[in-house]
Amino acid sequence: MPIDLSRLGPGDAVAALRSYPRRFRSAFAPVDDDESVEEIAQRMGPDGESALDVATDLVRTWTVLREALRRIQVDDEPVVHAAVVDPSERHWDQPPHGSVVAVLDQLDEAASQVADAVAGVPGDQWERAGRVAGGGTVTALDVAREAVQVGHDALGAAERTLAAVRR
Repeated sequence: MPIDLSRLGPGDAVAALRSYPRRFRSAFAPVDDDESVEEIAQRMGPDGESALDVATDLVRTWTVLREALRRIQVDDEPVVHAAVVDPSERHWDQPPHGSVVAVLDQLDEAASQVADAVAGVPGDQWERAGRVAGGGTVTALDVAREAVQVGHDALGAAERTLAAVRR
């Protein structure tokens, strides 16, 4: 569910992005010592995805968004992947690789990298835009806000999935 990020500035985006690894680790923590975190994280939830799938897709999406920020900053005529603005373009066909710990470590690294990319955009470059492959434009600030939005959405999806499969 989209949240209102219209007033979210770059500093707040960085703080939000840096909070996601801790929040995901908390979501994946077992309810009691008898649960198998690995098995539960791989169970398909009501939306047809496992919590591990959701986390892995988030890592891949943040990678695309980080690259979009880089392109917008350094290319003379930046063109970014359609997945930057179109969630329907964010269905990655590769299954999750590794354990829950490995995927959460990847998520931690991806969150840090995208937060660093947001923090690295100079103040006068936030309205610099790139063309979206397939049509439209997107600014650096739009990309930063989208990174926060997808983190929020993925965390909610992972939490709902884990709650459903733990019953």
